Amino acid sequence: MTIFSAKESEQVQFIYPAELTLWLSQNEKPILIDVRNREDHLQSNLGGINIPITEFASAINHLDPDEPVVVYCQVGQKSFNAASLLVQADFSCVYSLQGGIAAWHRK
Repeated sequence: MTIFSAKESEQVQFIYPAELTLWLSQNEKPILIDVRNREDHLQSNLGGINIPITEFASAINHLDPDEPVVVYCQVGQKSFNAASLLVQADFSCVYSLQGGIAAWHRK
């Protein structure tokens, strides 16, 4: 059986939709954070929590820096920016969904 193994890193890591699908099928799941606006999140999401990018910096303190996190947005740029903020705040296992939810829907 193939498993996804999260790795700690001092920088943002990228995860592809197929890898995330595998990870979400396992017992140890990451925290999913959608940084799109609430309307987009309600229309289509991967689960997890919605913290719009405009509120992200102030919400970091409410997250556990020891938990693995996957951040996603529409195409990947905003999630990378948000993931970078988490890395700067000493989160140890941070991923950005490569291609965003658009790539997720194409998989």
